[in-house]
Amino acid sequence: MNDPVRVAVALLVKDGCVLMGERKPKKVYPLHWEFPGGKLESNESAVDAMRRELREELGVEIEDAEEWFSEVHTYSNGMTYDISYFLVRAWRGEIVNREFHRVEWISNAALPTLLHLSGNKRILDRLLREGIPA
Repeated sequence: MNDPVRVAVALLVKDGCVLMGERKPKKVYPLHWEFPGGKLESNESAVDAMRRELREELGVEIEDAEEWFSEVHTYSNGMTYDISYFLVRAWRGEIVNREFHRVEWISNAALPTLLHLSGNKRILDRLLREGIPA
């Protein structure tokens, strides 16, 4: 078995909502919603990867982040991911969508209505149970 792919993603929160991106139609898992972030590069910490990915995908600089959740998930294609979720309440710059089909601020009530990646089930369950952090 291969080592899991390490991934760092952000839960950007504002006004009771969390920012999510919808994958582009031609990507793997098309039009599924996910949190911004991505794979760690060699010798990169999870928090540094999350900061880099948000700079690349959304054009923002993260000011403050705390690790909030982590999990390992294996998809139906056999790929396993070790995912670190960071809670982000402060950033510099305006969000610019450079990666996704679209990005939206999603309320807790809207979370269950979206098509999500299966790897996000546990984090979504926690958000639905506890609410989006303030």
